[in-house]
Amino acid sequence: MWKIRMWKKNREMIHFSGRRHTRLGVTSAVIGIVNVLGFTTVSILSGTSHGNGGIYLGIIGLLLFGFAIYGFYLSYKALKEKDVFYRFPMIGISLNGLMIIIFLILYIIGFGG
Repeated sequence: MWKIRMWKKNREMIHFSGRRHTRLGVTSAVIGIVNVLGFTTVSILSGTSHGNGGIYLGIIGLLLFGFAIYGFYLSYKALKEKDVFYRFPMIGISLNGLMIIIFLILYIIGFGG
């Protein structure tokens, strides 16, 4: 008897909504993951060359910084949409924001000498 009531209660608790995963949020999360992987790759390449990676690694780092800013912007736009799930925009804003902070710290240290 108790199992039947529990099943009926769970069945009544299912609610379908019109929410969906926003395309901007998924894109920003993918950009954030690419930024983290790219930064890791550039860091490993720079470490294996003992800091003499050349201009190409610096250009790749600047491009990754630009992608991080763009991904953060997409996440911000995705958070402003209504009736969407916020999982991917939050992942995107976290990863891209963290990467922006890391890149800024590296560039400030690099300009210091």
